[in-house]
Amino acid sequence: MNKKIRVFTLVAALVAVGGVVGCDAIGGFFRARNAAVKWEGPIDEIAFANLPKDGKVFDIEMHSRIDAPADKVWEAMKHPEKLSQNSEQYKKSELLKDEGNVKELELHVMVLDNLQTLTVRMEFDDVTKTVKIKTLTSSMADIDGSYHLEASPDGQKTAYIYKAKQTDKIMMPISEDVQRSAVKESFVNQVRAIKKQLGLG
Repeated sequence: MNKKIRVFTLVAALVAVGGVVGCDAIGGFFRARNAAVKWEGPIDEIAFANLPKDGKVFDIEMHSRIDAPADKVWEAMKHPEKLSQNSEQYKKSELLKDEGNVKELELHVMVLDNLQTLTVRMEFDDVTKTVKIKTLTSSMADIDGSYHLEASPDGQKTAYIYKAKQTDKIMMPISEDVQRSAVKESFVNQVRAIKKQLGLG
């Protein structure tokens, strides 16, 4: 089956099943596919990326470099509720719970030009400068992972390392490559928000 026929079949199925909702899904499908193109190839903020997928599960590892001491980066990371102040992609980052080293947030974020809503639990370890993150609610995928900081030998730069298992909750009507673009975009937007919060642009 050629590519045009596959796309037509998908569109027809969405309309038949979803009616008006199906039309929204069709628009979202095409927006995602078109937006994914700019995340192909090398990206300045991604120093390393490995994104294999086995069935429904992505095994994610991505690294970035932030030109600031790890202590300053960590302080910025401990305030994820500021994401919407420092990134146009985050439309909402509302703190729902703040107890000890645990925060829960409601996030509304644009991913490949489509709005996604989720709630997450974040657990902060000051000693290792590691944040464990887990989705509590999400319509698209479950995430169980961590963000970890490693200081450079001179202490002036920081490696920002994300590792996670991301499991599809529904049958995705988009290719794995488009999904990989979405993962990259989300990671880069976090890096850019932290840099902006630190006054690094």
